[in-house]
Amino acid sequence: MPDAPERDTFVSGNHRIIGGRYLLEKQLGAGGMGTVWKASQLGVGNLVAIKFLHEALSSDEGLVKRFEQEAKVSLEVTHPGAAQLLDTGRDQKTGQLYIVFEYVEGEDLRARLNREGALSFDEARDIALRVGEVLAAAHARDIVHRDIKPENIRLRKDLGGTHVKVLDFGIAKFRPEVNARLTADGAIAGTPGYMAPEQVRGEAVDGRADVYALGLVTYEMMTGLPAFASTSAPALLVDQLATPMPTLGGRAPGRAFPALDEVLQRACAKDPAARFQSAREFVEAMKALPSPPWSTRARAAVAVANRATPLFQPPAPAVATPPPPSRRPLALGLALLGLLGGGATYGAYRLSRSALPSLVAAPECQGSDIYKPELRALSVEALEQKVANSRLMPPSASRRQLELLKSSATAYDPSKHECMYRLMLMGSVAAESTTIGATPELWGQTREAKELELLFLEMPLLQRWSVAQRRDVLAQLEATFIANLKQEAPGDEEHWRRQYYGLELTCEATDEVLEQLGAKRPSSCPGLQPR
Repeated sequence: MPDAPERDTFVSGNHRIIGGRYLLEKQLGAGGMGTVWKASQLGVGNLVAIKFLHEALSSDEGLVKRFEQEAKVSLEVTHPGAAQLLDTGRDQKTGQLYIVFEYVEGEDLRARLNREGALSFDEARDIALRVGEVLAAAHARDIVHRDIKPENIRLRKDLGGTHVKVLDFGIAKFRPEVNARLTADGAIAGTPGYMAPEQVRGEAVDGRADVYALGLVTYEMMTGLPAFASTSAPALLVDQLATPMPTLGGRAPGRAFPALDEVLQRACAKDPAARFQSAREFVEAMKALPSPPWSTRARAAVAVANRATPLFQPPAPAVATPPPPSRRPLALGLALLGLLGGGATYGAYRLSRSALPSLVAAPECQGSDIYKPELRALSVEALEQKVANSRLMPPSASRRQLELLKSSATAYDPSKHECMYRLMLMGSVAAESTTIGATPELWGQTREAKELELLFLEMPLLQRWSVAQRRDVLAQLEATFIANLKQEAPGDEEHWRRQYYGLELTCEATDEVLEQLGAKRPSSCPGLQPR
């Protein structure tokens, strides 16, 4: 990082100069890590991408020092297939850390899969080989990516074929939702659809975790579908721990290929010792495969809800004058509902349907030390009660989640049933606290619906609505959103009411009210107006 103070110069409109040398041009996206901007390097004209990291990372001096050390190491990833990390710094206006990468044209693999579906075998293998070669080069320098997924693989086609770049080296280790020991409750989080079991358990990882993720990405390129069908984050985490890797033909009829199944089964073995021990081994195994009968055929896109469910998306840091709250309508398929809407029954009938025998507390279970002492001290019965009374999911989904955890634990050796069940319960409880605390859209889940209603009717709002107008907005919420959401058990309706009343309050309340309530403004709002 630069030692000298940086100069932030404001020019026309929202354009800013960062670090005295990068002119922000256009925001490219936002996510759990923060915001990404396209910028040009002054005096040179080169285009770069600047990622401003989440404020939680920038305020911890210990993390800042580690960030500086790791960024220096990540500069060593110079493979032509890796987006080059060029610079790091701290924005003097916001105090946020930022990372500068080369700007990579094209689209990410996720967009390609969503639009076109599965790739031909030859193209999918080519992409997997190129990513594997980048990982092999990084692993040779003891650098682990930790977040390989379609969103971090960029593709660009030209007359020379498909060019592949791997993004975000040097960042994944600092994702608050990836590093279990950095979250508020030691929770396991991140992109559950691509996390190796050792990441889910919060253990130290090496290059074999990247091999696991690349195996899952390769499966998805070949079938057009994720390997695991669960649609809730907790269920996906359990899948990574216990659900066997499906065959290609099992998820995508017509794409059966036993030789490739064998390679992917090994790449995605639950035990790291049973996997390919290096990305290079995976690359060689993929190269040795013959072409299947369907090798030149693509497969049409299949609508898949929640392909890569993030456990949470922290609010994105501001890098310019904040605009007014978004008024774009929330669709009934709010991305948040992918996290809350269930999917927890997957696998419940695949495994034993009988409940586990009565289990006693086992505080010495290996891996439990990532959780807070007060959580480890709870009995299994107390943990079950917390999961059943979850504020993160409606009661019907909470009960299904508990059934899934019970049945999933029975997939392990009988001597491990007790500990695995206990660890799964602790992970679910810890993840809930962290998720609600980090996601403004879920703030209302910590209050009762009646309290939220009174706050909305009485507290100062950004708009000068009368009490009658406020009641009308709440009535619209009831009719437009709450009445149309799945309600399978007593308490489900109250769950959705807490969520949407809290969302409307935090969208419309003044900054002073939000500060008083200890809440944050969400990034998306219902956009309702009194009739």
